[in-house]
Amino acid sequence: MTPLAHTATAASDVLPEGADRASRFLRRAGGTALISSPLLMFAGMMACPPQDSNSTIDYVTSLARDSFLTELSAILLHYGLIVGALGALAVPGLVRGRKGRWPTAFGVLATALGLLNVSGAVRDDWWRMVTGQQLPMDVAVRISDTVDGSAFMPLWSGTEIFAFLGLLALCAGLARAGVVGWWLTAVYLGAFVAMMFIPADLTYVIGSAFAALYLPLGVAGVRVFQRERAAAAAA
Repeated sequence: MTPLAHTATAASDVLPEGADRASRFLRRAGGTALISSPLLMFAGMMACPPQDSNSTIDYVTSLARDSFLTELSAILLHYGLIVGALGALAVPGLVRGRKGRWPTAFGVLATALGLLNVSGAVRDDWWRMVTGQQLPMDVAVRISDTVDGSAFMPLWSGTEIFAFLGLLALCAGLARAGVVGWWLTAVYLGAFVAMMFIPADLTYVIGSAFAALYLPLGVAGVRVFQRERAAAAAA
């Protein structure tokens, strides 16, 4: 009997039937959330209104240009971040033994913290869109820069780095545990580096690179369902 089958059989012997069903449901829900996150992020980035540069005026102008695309992109990104944070809580269950346990645990907590914080910041797209539409552009830009320069804003927006570090730790932890190959860490680092060099006007290219940062969640979700199928076959 394989270790995976042995673990699944032992778990079914210990857990009451109702608790076992609830546990399976939560694992599958977590796997679904993990797979959905990068798909929603990709769709959200593809819906982003194109902008000419990273300047505030070009950013506000792009959001104000098309209300439908701005709102569609924002809502897709918001829920992509939310389900990613929730789904990440299912990832530690993939690790068997000591190898990779602590990097994975850190990665999950940092990822969840970062994604949940950034999900709220997506609301910025709505008010920047409205100020760009209803106020002179120089006023809208001044308001945007003033908000971004608020004293406590870094305590919110600065937590984005936790998501990036968390996803990196998650990749390394799962690779160390033998759940995924090290190729996933290489892909993640490649996407992270690409984000720093792709010009802002290449909207769909940079959007694809950004969505690739969430690929580790999708791969973890696939692994969750593979474990579930193996457990079902062993029962």
